[in-house]
Amino acid sequence: MPERLPSILLSLFAAFFAAIASFVISAAYAEHREAEIDAAAKSLAENATSSIMHLAAARAELRHTQALLGDLVNNAALGRPFDRHELDEARDALSRSLDAYLDMPVYPGELRQWQTVAQELAKLHLDADRALSLVASGHPDQANKLVDGALRADFNSTSEAVMASIDLNARQALRLATEIAASRVRSRRIALVLNTASVMFALLACAAAAVQIRRHVRLLWRQGVLLERRADELEQFAGRVAHDVLSPLGSVALALDLALRRCGEGDPARNALERARLSILRVKRMTDGLLEFARAGARPEPGARAEVHPVIDDLMVELAPVAVELGAELRVEPFAPCAVAASPGVLTSILANLIRNALKYLGDAAVCRVVIRVLDAREAVRIEVEDTGPGVAPALEHLVFEPHVRAQGARVPGLGLGLATVKRLTEAHGGRVGLRTVVGKGSLFWFELPRASAEPAHAFNIGSSTNA
Repeated sequence: MPERLPSILLSLFAAFFAAIASFVISAAYAEHREAEIDAAAKSLAENATSSIMHLAAARAELRHTQALLGDLVNNAALGRPFDRHELDEARDALSRSLDAYLDMPVYPGELRQWQTVAQELAKLHLDADRALSLVASGHPDQANKLVDGALRADFNSTSEAVMASIDLNARQALRLATEIAASRVRSRRIALVLNTASVMFALLACAAAAVQIRRHVRLLWRQGVLLERRADELEQFAGRVAHDVLSPLGSVALALDLALRRCGEGDPARNALERARLSILRVKRMTDGLLEFARAGARPEPGARAEVHPVIDDLMVELAPVAVELGAELRVEPFAPCAVAASPGVLTSILANLIRNALKYLGDAAVCRVVIRVLDAREAVRIEVEDTGPGVAPALEHLVFEPHVRAQGARVPGLGLGLATVKRLTEAHGGRVGLRTVVGKGSLFWFELPRASAEPAHAFNIGSSTNA
């Protein structure tokens, strides 16, 4: 399973990336098609439709101008007075409609078609001006002939040219409308395909993730079962060690003590017996450390309670002579009675490890002192063990509570399990540990355990503390 992890992560990443890419492409395509549709709709509304409207108005003004010019010439031929003001207004309206049309953007081929309109319109204006000149010069009959002949043809050809421009814009409008409809259909289809693909990729990624999560949970469960089994095996092994090793060592230690009592001060065998006794004690300490460390991961007993005062008093009876032998001062600062949510054996183990560790590493300090403080907080009881030793090197400050970690060049025997045992026991009971140290001035190790509930304390059994 672990070796497959990179390929699993790669497949999940690829699936999620494909889903995201599909969503992004779908959104980008939809935006692109929408921009095209907007451009086509704008061209349809603002160019093709407007051009058709202006050209239609120009064509109507063209017919109106033709009718007004014919009436003006007929009136002149009949000797009636004529006024060209209305005719001039019609021609101006025609020019305004065509100018408005020319302000519109042009479609392909529209400029060439306008050239035809312009040519016919120029010819029309020229013949109209000739007819008006003939009327003004007193030749209305000639002007009437010009209107019925050349000018009629000019109006028809100009009207047809304008109509051709209208048809061109109408075709463009139809094309734009068709493109808009087709674009909307294509956009919906492609967006549906991309969205479906993105949803499928997302579902595949989720399914793959779910499968891998289930496998990982199953693997973790199996590892947990395996760890529990190994922990049970380790505890059974520790029990066998305690029985198979410590029992014979006790007999050997008793025999060595008897032999030492029979040897006089000057007996040559006394030194060898003393070294053997110390070796037995060292093996016993090592075995006790392994046994205690193996059992440190056990769960705390529900309702456990330990009064701090009796535990510390019992430890002082045991460790005060050790401090005297080392030439150190072991002192407990006064504190109010309090209890922690742990068994007396667990509290004894934690405190004994910290105090022994502090005494063991005092070294050659000018002032050898170990001070124990008990601080009663609201939710927890904090116990500090401060020494005047050489302190902990900065490189080890964050590692001292790990198993088998010891200061480089340490001259005192040990396995590096004492502080690790303190951490495991404390955290197993819902507490925490810490360290403040200054190289050359000493260290302060502390731990906190939850305060015990206000219930009557169980009788403290000194003998039970060594078996917890």
